Amino acid sequence: MTPLLLPERIVQVLRVICPILNDARVEWAVSGSLALALHGLPVVPKDIDLQTDRVGAEQLAQLLAEYLVYPPGMHLGVRLVRSYLAQFKIHDIVVEAMGYMEFQTPNGRWNPAPDFRHKRTTVDYLGLSIPVVSLEFLLAFYIQLERPGRVALIEARLKSSGESS
Repeated sequence: MTPLLLPERIVQVLRVICPILNDARVEWAVSGSLALALHGLPVVPKDIDLQTDRVGAEQLAQLLAEYLVYPPGMHLGVRLVRSYLAQFKIHDIVVEAMGYMEFQTPNGRWNPAPDFRHKRTTVDYLGLSIPVVSLEFLLAFYIQLERPGRVALIEARLKSSGESS
C-alpha cells in the first residue's frame, strides 16, 4: 500500500494532530477520503475524518481545544448516520472526530458501525505514523452512505489484493 501524494494543507494538519494524539494514546484512526488516499486509492481528500469512540471524541476536544469549532455531542449526519461528533478547524481544514457512529436500518433501528479498530493499520507518511481504518470498514461505511463510486473503488482494490469484500 503506497499512499498517493497528499495535498500539502492536509499534511500540515496531520503534522499537528498525529504527534498530539499518538502521544496521548487516544483510540483513533483516519477515516473517509483521507483513509482511501492513505490506502493508495486515487482520491484527493479535502477534509479529515477521524474515527474514535465517545471517550476519544472528548479527549480530542481537550487535546485540540484551540482548534475546536463544535464541542462533542450527538450529531445526526447524512443518510441516516449519527455519531458523537466534535469538529475542529486547523489551517483552514475541517477535521471531524466521530465517536460511537451508528447507521439506521430501513426499519428504523440504529446499529453500531463496525469497530474501527478491527484490522486498523498504521501508515508511515513523510515521517508521520498515521493510524488508518481498514478498507473493509470503509466499504461498510460507503455502502451505508450509498456512495456507489467509492464502493466500486474499494471493492476493486480488495479484489485485486485478494481480500474478500
